[in-house]
Amino acid sequence: MTIKRRIFISNVRTVLVTLGGLFVFGFVFQILMAKIMGVDLETIQAWRDKAMQEMQAGARYWPPSIAGPACIIFFIALIAMINNLLNYRLIKNIVRPLRPLGEGVRQIHDNNLAFRIDYQNDDEYRPICDAFNEMAARLETSSAQKRKDEANRRELIAGISHDLRTPLTSIRGCLEGLETGVASTPQMREQYFATIKNKTEDMEHIIEQLFLFCKLDMNEFPLTLRRVALMPVIADMIEEAAQEYERRGLDIHIVEGRQDVFVSADTLLLRNVLINILENSVRYKTKERAFMEISAGIVNNSVFLRFTDDGPGVAADILSKLFDVFYRADPSRSAKGSGLGLAISKKIIEHMGGAMHAELPDSGGLAVVIRLPGAGDM
Repeated sequence: MTIKRRIFISNVRTVLVTLGGLFVFGFVFQILMAKIMGVDLETIQAWRDKAMQEMQAGARYWPPSIAGPACIIFFIALIAMINNLLNYRLIKNIVRPLRPLGEGVRQIHDNNLAFRIDYQNDDEYRPICDAFNEMAARLETSSAQKRKDEANRRELIAGISHDLRTPLTSIRGCLEGLETGVASTPQMREQYFATIKNKTEDMEHIIEQLFLFCKLDMNEFPLTLRRVALMPVIADMIEEAAQEYERRGLDIHIVEGRQDVFVSADTLLLRNVLINILENSVRYKTKERAFMEISAGIVNNSVFLRFTDDGPGVAADILSKLFDVFYRADPSRSAKGSGLGLAISKKIIEHMGGAMHAELPDSGGLAVVIRLPGAGDM
């Protein structure tokens, strides 16, 4: 049943109730008048009949036989007209907001998720329109995220294929060389076996990294969070790895700062993040000796850990893409890494309740910034 029909029925009920109320009121009024004036009910009714006869006798254009019913019909029509006039604005205010809501539903059905209802009135429909707009915004975000996930999955498959094909090609070439006798001397055979071993280790590393990324992406990797003093932990990790990276041409310097900076972190995974950042700087350095500076700061109970190197840096428009799976700023450098390190690092930091991004320092190079929530007084 439509709203207009319901209001029409409500008007009819109003008329009937009004007439019934008038009838009951008239009957009760007669009884009260009889008691007040000290006469019986028949006398009151006789006075009423006489008044009606005089009114009918004075009617010029209405015959006495239809004057009474005509008055009743006129009275009913008057009540109905007043009700309709009073309810017209009500019907208009009820039906008018339904049109943009209906249009919004049609737009969503047609996959136009950017459609929003512009409703300015502050009435009962405002929360409904706001809820519709919020729903449309969530659907639009979800749809965009779904498209991004699909693109990432395609890129992931392409990246896996590319990164596994390279060592497999090398292994196949070495095996064919051993099979056909190309490696005719013990030194050549030893070299071929060493190549096979190295490429196998590369494939194993890629698969382990991919497995870790998938576990983190599905929230199935357990975290062991504990309150730690950040800079002493970083200093211990750097001390363990400094000699190896110095040999590979990367000098690391930790800026002295507060030692009572505490965060809630998984130290094992935090070491994984640190190694990934250092490996990224070593692999893409263009100088014989590269330099990395590590510093920490506190802003609004958040700890910011900054890794700044003096490498070639990247273009400003691809900073956000550095943390995408298998993304490389320079495709010609595909042999230098799996393209998973920074993506895994960002997942780890996000699982710890933080965030990770890259910046371009004024001095050149690249800065990787990690934000972690502080733990305790700082």
